[in-house]
Amino acid sequence: MTRQDRLLQEDVHDPYFVKQKYRDPSVCEKCNVLFRNGVFEWVKKIPPNASKIVCPACRRTKDSFEGGIVALEGSFLSQHKSDILNIITNAEKAEQASRPLERIISLTDTGERIEIRTTYEHIARRIGEAVRKAYKGELKVHYPESEKYARVFWRRDHGR
Repeated sequence: MTRQDRLLQEDVHDPYFVKQKYRDPSVCEKCNVLFRNGVFEWVKKIPPNASKIVCPACRRTKDSFEGGIVALEGSFLSQHKSDILNIITNAEKAEQASRPLERIISLTDTGERIEIRTTYEHIARRIGEAVRKAYKGELKVHYPESEKYARVFWRRDHGR
């Protein structure tokens, strides 16, 4: 007799998730990230027998299909923009060290607002948290139900 009271987990739909594994080892022909032992990693030397692939992050970037979006706003932003841009760059480097597929797709600076589109939700959250840690302000992170996606909003005005 089998148990019928198990909780069923619905699949999260991600068009860039490959159901079958890549050949081991495989290397992305765009960014040189290596797939080995079931994970993507940065390596100094690519194995000569590595198959060629295009990794999910490069495919997302090419298709301009983000997995997260970060919006930074407020009067505080314009006076500290260069420092905040450095924080964003450092957060991306730190996230990529452990998760090579987490990348910034685009960064748009309109003067009053910075909008960052990312490949996946983890880096979006990490960028928002890094800016809040450095400059306080109000941070909101929203994960729409049943989606691998994050909307991150940070705002700080002077005097807050």
